[in-house]
Amino acid sequence: MAITLDFNDKIKRVKQEGCVHVFAVNLDDKALGEASQQALVRLQSVVTLPGFRVGKVPLSMIKEQFPSMVKDEVLELSAKAALPEIIKGASINPVVAPQVRNLKYEPGRSMSFELQFECSPVIEPRGYEKISATRRAHKIEDADVDKYITQVREYNAYLKAVGEGEPAAKDHFAIVDYETWENGVKMPGGEAKGEIVDLSTPQTIAGLAEAVIGAKKGETREFTAPFGEKKTLFKVTVAEIKEKVVPALDEDFLKEAGVKNVEELKANVRKMLEHNAAEKTEKDLLGQLEDALIKSNPVTLPPTLVKEESQELVELYKKRLPPDQNVSDEALLERLRPVAERNLSLTYILHHIAKKEKIEATDAELGAELDKALARLNSDEEKTKGRDLFEKRREYIRASMVENKTMELVKGKAVIKEEKS
Repeated sequence: MAITLDFNDKIKRVKQEGCVHVFAVNLDDKALGEASQQALVRLQSVVTLPGFRVGKVPLSMIKEQFPSMVKDEVLELSAKAALPEIIKGASINPVVAPQVRNLKYEPGRSMSFELQFECSPVIEPRGYEKISATRRAHKIEDADVDKYITQVREYNAYLKAVGEGEPAAKDHFAIVDYETWENGVKMPGGEAKGEIVDLSTPQTIAGLAEAVIGAKKGETREFTAPFGEKKTLFKVTVAEIKEKVVPALDEDFLKEAGVKNVEELKANVRKMLEHNAAEKTEKDLLGQLEDALIKSNPVTLPPTLVKEESQELVELYKKRLPPDQNVSDEALLERLRPVAERNLSLTYILHHIAKKEKIEATDAELGAELDKALARLNSDEEKTKGRDLFEKRREYIRASMVENKTMELVKGKAVIKEEKS
């Protein structure tokens, strides 16, 4: 027999703050008796006592010897009976499992507890038509193309030894060994071997570059500089002198780049830079539209979802960190929480706009998306795995497609000013 827990009789709303709803559930002696009887019958099928087979322990003995288990079972039965009544009576849409709070229990007399729900925010979307935004297009100039090619050449530069007997110059790199001395005594731990010094830039050890410039390979120079809180004598020996060689824009460079001549190289670079600039312009425009949507539709978010979204962002961020870089989870959570809140707010806002505008992603559109994904795969094995993954993420993909279509609608209705930079 089911437990009867009517909304606004044994169940009442006691608190609502944003997306958090709290309901009090009260069982009188009759309802508690029904729940207790069901709990005892359920426990009878699992508990054992010496001299009794499973399912044959008398209910009275279970009640006497397992009071804590009876209480937990009664609570579970009562909470499950209350859930559909609350969801129906209060018209709420929980996003996480409810929490039980403030349990009070007197065996045979009464039980009361609270159920706390975190629910999806209800939004009446507004301000998504005629958003003012600026599309800031960047025109790629010849100088941008030349600068990029120069950067690529610099990136591929290498070091080679200078001519025999040639002294170190400011535009050279020196590989040096040095020792530190104090009052005529060599300082332990104050030496280095094979250190590369860019003579064109200031060094951590003041005066090191200046001392090396003009020296030849094998020559030792001395100079004094602060080392900690003291003035220390440095003896630096030049092991090698190298110069940076930037690859020429020659036939070898063009062949490596997969082009026939400089004109083709520049055309390819221009096309790439224009593509990147267009993506950046579009991203900036979408950011303006998103900011406007969030400003016009403030959303109170479910705390647990914010926490879960923040934690997912932390895990993604940590995967991109260098292995030797340690950042505490707490610091990352604090830094990424605003990003999580922004992501969730946009998801809810776009969901409600889509609902209002009747925007959907049909099965046919999902099928077309699957075909596009499979077309990028080669083997039958890859296609099978791709199809399985798509099916597992089907509803997530559908939701993403709806969000994209909704954002396109918002952009189509926006008042966009064109601006060239």
